[in-house]
Amino acid sequence: MFLLPYALVLLVCCVVVIRGKNKNPRLSDSLSSLAQARALQAPQVISTKGGELDHLDFWNDHYILLQNAWKEWELFNQNEEEIGFNGHFPLLNEQNMMDPLLKQRVRQLWKEPSVQGELDLQERFWNQPIGGVHTCDSFLSLQGIRFVRQHLDLIRQAGIPTRRPNGMNRNGFVLDDETEGGVTYLAMDAFRDWLIDDYLRPLGRMFFPEYIGSDEDDESSYAFTVHYQHDGGSLNGTAKSNSGARNATTTAKRDVLLKEHSDASVITINVNLNLPGEETEYDGPQLLFLDDSDQPSQRHELEFQPGMVVLHRGLHRHQALPIQKGERHQLIIWLFGKDGYVRVAPYETEEQLSVTERWSKTAKSNRNNKLDPFEL
Repeated sequence: MFLLPYALVLLVCCVVVIRGKNKNPRLSDSLSSLAQARALQAPQVISTKGGELDHLDFWNDHYILLQNAWKEWELFNQNEEEIGFNGHFPLLNEQNMMDPLLKQRVRQLWKEPSVQGELDLQERFWNQPIGGVHTCDSFLSLQGIRFVRQHLDLIRQAGIPTRRPNGMNRNGFVLDDETEGGVTYLAMDAFRDWLIDDYLRPLGRMFFPEYIGSDEDDESSYAFTVHYQHDGGSLNGTAKSNSGARNATTTAKRDVLLKEHSDASVITINVNLNLPGEETEYDGPQLLFLDDSDQPSQRHELEFQPGMVVLHRGLHRHQALPIQKGERHQLIIWLFGKDGYVRVAPYETEEQLSVTERWSKTAKSNRNNKLDPFEL
């Protein structure tokens, strides 16, 4: 579903919020959007397969209300007295977030694209432990990971209903301004956009030039987080919320694994948002990838270390193995083409993008053609 962008008008120190698509007669128009959203009874998430359409009417009915609530919530959180992280709402900008050496190399490629520059970037920062699977241990800085986690904690405590991240995972957030039930506010939207435009899209083109031969192959995106948590024994233990937000989307079960699947993307990037040595440190083999071939016969386990980034084709089948203890937080972003198009057939060498085209600002995503993956 594609809807017009939200409107937010500031008059002196008052916030005027457009109300719409709220069909619940019990909610008073005299309440702010944030108050109305917090008064909603969020739907419960249970299914681990085919959950894309779960409670679709609820998210459609309250789409505009929830978007306005997030904008209002952000304004409140910009007041230092309203939040608990040492009076600071972390800035999610490139300077704060990225590994400084990686950022320097990427900036140089934007300035002077070259094949040798790409090779130097790969050699310095990236590994390929499994065919078709690229990993980087120095992507977001430790401060950058902390800042994202702080935002996710604030989101969790906001009391605003949030939609499940995808049809299989139950725990996490949609970080998208055009998906019903998605978390959308200026700071998070800006972070997502520059991360995709300046890093993920050119990196995907660099590693998989045979599958991205046109601006239209990777112009759209979908971002979300997932949360895995050991349940103390059972593979489907009952989760206890520690967020303090009674109206956030309720999940009766923890996610401890994700079954074998492929993504609806040409490129997937998976960022481990855990920090080394934190109290909820997790254990277990973590990720598994099948051979990226027509008849995969071998399976390869990958130790998904805190702070690690994994980049692969969406069609490369993979799974998250059962977590053995602790918790794991992940940020995942899919890139795909217009209207959900995913390139499968490789381009011939002469059809592939040049290194200059791979690092071209003309390829920024077209937000008006963005697909809602829940409608696949």
